[in-house]
Amino acid sequence: MTMPELPEVETIVRVLETSLKGSQIQSMDFRYPGLLEEGSEFPLEFLVGKTFTDFSRRGKYLVFEFDHAYAWIVHLRMEGKFHLYEAPQRPTKHTHLVLECDDHTVHYLDTRKFSRMAVVSDVDAYFIAKKLGPEPFGIDPEYLYKQIKKSTRAIKNILLDQSVVVGIGNIYADEILFETQIHPLTKGNKITKKDVANLVVVIESVLSSAIEQGGTTIRSYTSSLNVNGRFQVRLNAYGQAGKPCTRCGNTLSRIVLGGRSTVFCSKCQKVKR
Repeated sequence: MTMPELPEVETIVRVLETSLKGSQIQSMDFRYPGLLEEGSEFPLEFLVGKTFTDFSRRGKYLVFEFDHAYAWIVHLRMEGKFHLYEAPQRPTKHTHLVLECDDHTVHYLDTRKFSRMAVVSDVDAYFIAKKLGPEPFGIDPEYLYKQIKKSTRAIKNILLDQSVVVGIGNIYADEILFETQIHPLTKGNKITKKDVANLVVVIESVLSSAIEQGGTTIRSYTSSLNVNGRFQVRLNAYGQAGKPCTRCGNTLSRIVLGGRSTVFCSKCQKVKR
């Protein structure tokens, strides 16, 4: 199972906004309070009677804003998912939250219970405390070059570091490095300014394309929202080990880097020494 990344989270936010914007939470059954962060400013039940006013995303976090300037922040982690119904439904053993809203019943499920939630009055302060890097759209090449160049870590691990750039996970890191023809094991201090300029363009294009396609694994995370991730049919690297490279025909290789499966073309993507 792969953690939902920025395109998946963006898609979930957009779909939920279509269904829930302007809707008031009438009642709540928080069946597993362990999902609430210890640092949450308010209990989740505080949102009963509040109305959804705005929907956004910060990295891989979903942000639901309510009237009276309160926000509910959710990180799906590995298996968090929202199910929306037009009528009340019986919870399953993995349903940890039930919201009864004006026109919908919302179930939140998480098999592993790794998700985290918080209710806050200051969204900016919450994310400052998380020490997140900038969004990957319109990123400053000079900033990214400085962050990469000072590190001796593998470039893939740098791209996965949410304090450098938010939203990139294992799937899109493989795809981005494939497109830029950079070997995932290349150390940050070997990356050139030209490489970074290319990375900035490709990061934005790969993530934008994935958002347009509804993400890669969206079916796993929002199964009842009728949104299908179609980007998986366009993956060139992630999950394609043993298949021919779409650029040169060479068989794609797989290694484990930082505990994550990593796929690349050993012919197109050379380690920089």
